[in-house]
Amino acid sequence: MLAPCLGKFGGIETFCLTLIEDLIHKGASVRLLRKKVAGFQDDGSIQKNENEIRSSWTKEESKRFTSQFVSPRDAVIKTAIQESDLVHLHNPMVEGTWYAKKFSKPCVMTIYNWRRAGIHPRLLAWRWAVSQADRRWYISEFVWDSWEKKRRHASARLPVVSRMPQGETAPDARKGFLFIGRWVPNKGIRILLEAYARLKADPHEWPLTMVGDGTLRKEVLHKIQDQRIQGVQLPGFVNESERHRYTRYAKWMVTPPHTQEDLGLTPLEARSVGVPCIASTDGGVQETAGPHALFCKSGDIDSLVLCMRKAIQMEDSQYQELSRLAKVDLEQYVRPLNEYANEYLSLIHKG
Repeated sequence: MLAPCLGKFGGIETFCLTLIEDLIHKGASVRLLRKKVAGFQDDGSIQKNENEIRSSWTKEESKRFTSQFVSPRDAVIKTAIQESDLVHLHNPMVEGTWYAKKFSKPCVMTIYNWRRAGIHPRLLAWRWAVSQADRRWYISEFVWDSWEKKRRHASARLPVVSRMPQGETAPDARKGFLFIGRWVPNKGIRILLEAYARLKADPHEWPLTMVGDGTLRKEVLHKIQDQRIQGVQLPGFVNESERHRYTRYAKWMVTPPHTQEDLGLTPLEARSVGVPCIASTDGGVQETAGPHALFCKSGDIDSLVLCMRKAIQMEDSQYQELSRLAKVDLEQYVRPLNEYANEYLSLIHKG
């Protein structure tokens, strides 16, 4: 596997480890190369999560998995692909595609990002890389539409998945709003904080928990202190088990990006334990939040305030029904991990 990496644990890292764990349990050997991209800065979160997942493996299983950071055009990429039976690229990794073709290796690709318009050489190279994959999996209909207006053979929508939270919490034991994500512009964190400040909700019954970290941390802390916003809880970056606990005990998952979000993993995780979502109509988030979510306009603070107020004023019986409906059709969207291993084997045997 070859995947782009910023040095911080995120959606691609979550999916890679989830898939790798399934493959390791099936008897495969996996080598994961995390390719450093512009802005790379290792904050330790990737190793922390990887260690947590590996801690439940046997020694024999752990021996069959290696991971490392690599630089662009690192000779390790060429060697690893040459020695592999199959190459799985995460996003259009041009050098990965090139070496896979050079050494006649089956090459599959998971495409996370919607296609940007233009004729820049890099964009053209990405289009070439996508076209050369033996299998293409787009993480949402939104992303797929941007690359293929006309569906091509060997392409499909196969959303990335994480290890979903387990165990549902009773609705009356849940509290407040939850945001999980990187604290960067356009993820909706500024809009969410302003909406919560305007809401003036009971800070004890309706706290806002903001899990994560990023470049906006100082700005967020300053705004909370400057406006004396009550009820905001900032646990910072947490590991997977802690993230799942926060998700189970939240009343609502709030995912309000305005950046043409490619998928939106946290709504899927919330829905898996019956936690309904408040989400913006932004890119792939509208798909993952589900048909029964409360939707606000992308980038619109007033619209988000209305949704959050509606959530607070909702009758218990209506909330319980939305909690039930949150899980409806989820299995049709989140597909079994087995599909990956089956596709791998069919390509290897075909070769």
